[in-house]
Amino acid sequence: MAPSSEQEHFKPVGTVFILAAFVLTIILLWGSVYLILLSRGATG
Repeated sequence: MAPSSEQEHFKPVGTVFILAAFVLTIILLWGSVYLILLSRGATG
């Protein structure tokens, strides 16, 4: 059974959306921690 043209060009939109949301959440969390450290005067 050969795959149909729909299956060959299947794009996992849901997976891409979840992955993008996860990456964005991580970036926002790290950004908030960074801003908190800056406001406390931590220089590393």
